[in-house]
Amino acid sequence: MGKFKKGVFFGGVLGAALVWLNTSTKGKKYRDVLLDQAADVYRDVQERIEESGAMEKITKNKYLSIVREAVDKYAIKNGMAESAKNMIVKLVSSQWNNVKKQMKK
Repeated sequence: MGKFKKGVFFGGVLGAALVWLNTSTKGKKYRDVLLDQAADVYRDVQERIEESGAMEKITKNKYLSIVREAVDKYAIKNGMAESAKNMIVKLVSSQWNNVKKQMKK
């Protein structure tokens, strides 16, 4: 299978998954659970940063490291699947701009 066909295939699969998450009842519940878990991890990351006293001088790489540690700990505690774990890492990692804004305060 060529690169183009692979891209079309995987794009179709991804599109179908996104439609399922946004339209089906089970998909909406799964999305809500995932977002709740991401919010829990984000609060834990914020607490870790504040406790370390490094809020003013934290770098994006250090933030991402803290996120991965927090998600790993949360995943073990809650028996989370690898795919859900990766999604939460992406969601919480995308909050870097919010962390930067808090650093300026």
